[in-house]
Amino acid sequence: MLMTINFVIEHVAKLHPDTVPDSIKCRWLSELDGKIMKETMHKDGFIPYRFPDDGERELVVKEPYDNLYELYLIAMSDFFSGELANYSSSAVLFEEAYSEFRKSYLRNNMPPQYGFVV
Repeated sequence: MLMTINFVIEHVAKLHPDTVPDSIKCRWLSELDGKIMKETMHKDGFIPYRFPDDGERELVVKEPYDNLYELYLIAMSDFFSGELANYSSSAVLFEEAYSEFRKSYLRNNMPPQYGFVV
């Protein structure tokens, strides 16, 4: 299954209804993917998503780690709606999912290590 911007936004709306506009959620996803591209994948040139034009665009993180997008939107929604107790829990879940993705990505995409010759 392709994890697109529209899919994540629609799925989160069913799991965690809120009043945050979809355009804001798209911006949050864009910021997250930009951060992932730069800090984890060490790639430049990320073009921010625009809503609704990029709604069918596939997000950067693939299965089995792509649930981090839903967790991120839920955490952000909790934070900006002032649900700080809920935010604490949802932020921890997101951070765990993001950490698992980062570890897996770095483990599988490390550049070759060259040792010193003594």
